[in-house]
Amino acid sequence: MRIAASRFPISPRPSAGDRGLRLEVAEMAEELAALREIVDVLNVGIVVLDKDGHVRFMNRVFRYFWRVPDDMITGDLTFGELMRHGRGMRTYAMTHERAEEYLVKQMELIRSGEDRPLQMRLANGGMIQFRCKTLPRGGHLLSYGNVSELAKEAAAFERLACLDSLTGLNNRRHFMALADMEWSRFKRYGRSLAVLMLDIDFFKSVNDCYGHNAGDEVIKAVAEILQKHKRTSDIVGRIGGEEFALLLPEASSESAAAAGERFRGLVAECEILTGDERIPVTLSVGVGAADDQTSGIGQMLKEADIALYEAKRSGRNQVCCFEPKHN
Repeated sequence: MRIAASRFPISPRPSAGDRGLRLEVAEMAEELAALREIVDVLNVGIVVLDKDGHVRFMNRVFRYFWRVPDDMITGDLTFGELMRHGRGMRTYAMTHERAEEYLVKQMELIRSGEDRPLQMRLANGGMIQFRCKTLPRGGHLLSYGNVSELAKEAAAFERLACLDSLTGLNNRRHFMALADMEWSRFKRYGRSLAVLMLDIDFFKSVNDCYGHNAGDEVIKAVAEILQKHKRTSDIVGRIGGEEFALLLPEASSESAAAAGERFRGLVAECEILTGDERIPVTLSVGVGAADDQTSGIGQMLKEADIALYEAKRSGRNQVCCFEPKHN
């Protein structure tokens, strides 16, 4: 008996190898989908560019942050167009010219493949850090991380590195850096510049008689007086244990000596108590001033220190000005 042939061709049975390949492809697709979900929920903006600079992927964080509408996501969208859209949405806290400069810097990093962070200030005061990774096939993975808190912490650490921990005044290193900047202005414009060196008299006796905690209170009290009563333009620092320096822009030796006398009087009148007992505190002050022969801040401080030594030698609790020796 003849059996009629089927009108429908019978597909060959898939081999074990074909089934394995299809299973592998399906697993890879699931992994890619899972990876995309992970990237979408990252708290970092992600953009993927192809080798021609076209946008192939943006995660949700970046789209939300850059306010990218659905109709903007096409295969022809370039990185430059995407960035200029963010500028138009006032994402940046900068002018269009500055934003364009920042775009140029990003493009330079993308072209060079250099993995170097680039920071950008935003309109809300935050800070975004851009990084670029070159992909194996010539594209690029761009990341935009919010580093606002890190920037704040870095600024706080920088401030702490500049301040004396006990008094809150500039420490010696930062005082010298600020003084060098003021010296540059003095050299440029030729205006007056003077410095005071101030030292607490008999400070070792304060520690010995009342204890180190009382000594710290004396240092803080003197620092508070200097900070409160100096001019806005003056620069004050704690440069030693009980020694302070005060730089006075546009001040002559005479006006600096008058300022030193004022500080000396304020310290002598201050009330520092330990228990029911008042701690007597006085200052000796040395004055140095710049002239055409002065080589720099270092020389000014040295001359003020010589004057301070003379104030100590002459009985303390007084102000002395440096007097150059004439041959």
